Amino acid sequence: MERKGKFIGRKDKFSIIYFPTRKKIKDIREIKDEPIDLRLRVINKRGELVLKYGKWGGKDSRKEFIFPVNVAQFDEMIEFLKILGFYQGALNATTTYIYKYKGIELSLVKVPDWGYYFEAEIVTKKDKIKEANEKIKKELEKLGLKTVSNQEFYKLLNEMNKRKGYRFNFKRQKFSEIKKRFIKYF
Repeated sequence: MERKGKFIGRKDKFSIIYFPTRKKIKDIREIKDEPIDLRLRVINKRGELVLKYGKWGGKDSRKEFIFPVNVAQFDEMIEFLKILGFYQGALNATTTYIYKYKGIELSLVKVPDWGYYFEAEIVTKKDKIKEANEKIKKELEKLGLKTVSNQEFYKLLNEMNKRKGYRFNFKRQKFSEIKKRFIKYF
């Protein structure tokens, strides 16, 4: 990739991805129509609360709100979200290598003890989404890559979310126990 794109940086990321329902989720497709995607995460030792809003899948675009959170206050933010009804979901830890290629942000994402996947994104205005998606598809084809269908995307998420020890329920677990496993991200 470095021969064709410019290396932008690396992100070490730990995410707490909340499921927007009180029932136990067995398959990510059960919540695929939920417009709210709430996450508490640490990227390169900096905390943030993220709300992504809109339809999601392999090719969708969503409105994104990001609020800084002091990493030292993670336990307090988890308690706050639990009171609001967000207390279960999936954990994710990744190392991402980010490149800029022909106006596209291409990222190679390493999931420890699982494997790799890639992401391709263009930040754009709502009226330019279709054009951005077409550009991504065209450039990926030139690189011998393809976008995934929504079904392939859900399958990928299910595979990652079902790994032993990567689901959480803060009504039954303490974050301090989870944090010990992912301390390098903090």
